[in-house]
Amino acid sequence: MSVPIKENIAVNIKAAIDAITTVNGFNQNLTAVRPMRNDFKDVMPADGVVLIKQLNADKPDAQAYSTVEWVQMYALMAIVLDNNDVETTIDTRLNQVEADIQKKIREDPKRGANAIDTILLPSVEFYDGKGFTGISVNIAVKYRVLEDNPYTKA
Repeated sequence: MSVPIKENIAVNIKAAIDAITTVNGFNQNLTAVRPMRNDFKDVMPADGVVLIKQLNADKPDAQAYSTVEWVQMYALMAIVLDNNDVETTIDTRLNQVEADIQKKIREDPKRGANAIDTILLPSVEFYDGKGFTGISVNIAVKYRVLEDNPYTKA
């Protein structure tokens, strides 16, 4: 079965997040989750979980002949729960999670040779009052496919 280039990119992002571990020299262990539902009801909030939310794509006006270039947006929503047993401030923890994700994402901006570039966008803290608190590290992935075949990179 063929896999669209956009899906290959999402799988690469998940693998990158899963590689953020203390053993690999990062500040914490993170676990990526691609939710099965848009409302995230299949995900239990837990410290260190990173929800990968694929957002709407943008299409630049200028296009090369017989190809389509896309800018696919992603929100990498890292859950960072308050913990009274830790002496580290919540701001410090959010900053470390954000920096670890940004560092790892920029190690392979071409997303395993499926993309042109990965661009870091401003991050946004979130709190919904129901256990989902943390920081959304936002990225844009530029990639190009054949105009008549989204399964083939161009």
